[in-house]
Amino acid sequence: MDIIRLTGFALAAVILSLFVGESHRTAGNLIRIFACSLLLILILPQLGVIFSIITDLSTKMSLEDTYLKIIFKIVGIAYVAEFGYQLCKDAGESAIASKVQLAGKVLILVLASPIILALIELITQLI
Repeated sequence: MDIIRLTGFALAAVILSLFVGESHRTAGNLIRIFACSLLLILILPQLGVIFSIITDLSTKMSLEDTYLKIIFKIVGIAYVAEFGYQLCKDAGESAIASKVQLAGKVLILVLASPIILALIELITQLI
């Protein structure tokens, strides 16, 4: 039932931004940014469910807690970077959008470096 409410809100925001955006471009962009931000806030609790499932699985697999935290941070950065990218792109700022996307990729690579190093150590030990 939540998806119906979210879709209804999104549809109302699109219609409102189209009508307002025809006469006031800035107001239309602000409506889009507000609607996207509110939709993100509304779906955040659902991400908590996914994170608890992954935590349970990692406990059963005896996955190291450090790696799990890194994975959660990487997923968070990916979502936030994509959200920022889409907002900038919707506002017509594709140059800024591409820099947000690049920053997200660099941060993910920095965070993933301990996992990459651990994999390289494991591979060299097996050889």
